[in-house]
Amino acid sequence: MSLFSFFFIGLQFIVLPLLSFQTRVIIENHEVIPPKRLLYLQSIIMLSIIGGLAALVDWREALAVRIIGPIELRFILFGAALYAFGVLINFLHFKFFQNDSKAEDEIILPEKQNDYFLWVLLCLVAALSEEFVYRGVLTHLLAKHGMLFILAAMMSAVSFSFSHYTQGWLAIPITFLFALGFQYLYHLSGSILLPIIVHFFYNITIELLRRSLIGPVTSSDRSPD
Repeated sequence: MSLFSFFFIGLQFIVLPLLSFQTRVIIENHEVIPPKRLLYLQSIIMLSIIGGLAALVDWREALAVRIIGPIELRFILFGAALYAFGVLINFLHFKFFQNDSKAEDEIILPEKQNDYFLWVLLCLVAALSEEFVYRGVLTHLLAKHGMLFILAAMMSAVSFSFSHYTQGWLAIPITFLFALGFQYLYHLSGSILLPIIVHFFYNITIELLRRSLIGPVTSSDRSPD
């Protein structure tokens, strides 16, 4: 394994989870944060860079991660079931853990109408980058260098879930399950196309679900220090 591949693995297992934990501390302490459009742009750029690094690893290691593959009805049905499961889990999350949900909404979800274009773009870039990085490159890289594929998939899911700690402690087990589901969908369909599609629409739907159960969150919802 090249030093570049080691750097990529360290980025996924150490740097990104630490950044996620640091961001969560900022949310919980109600520290001053940049405007949401700036945060969205920063996230889009960061995800694009990580996706680019993953593409280099894919090329240097000859992993040949498949982007587009055949779409069959059984693949679509499994993707739909995974999507429905995600909506149900988040319905319960928003219904019974509203205070925890509001904390991340203040920094993650759009507040003004003109924020939505960048937010939707961020959802798309996140789906593209994360599925390529975690379900494709990271899992195959670990498997290529001696790890059992199922263990590589689980390790990738762990990395993916801890990088989402920004969304709260409940996000870790929930995201871990989804990562395994997306990994199986990738294995089933033979490409990351369907995982990307399901991931994107899942992100969009969760915003609509959150607004219907919790309502729009504004900066006035912050608790005083």
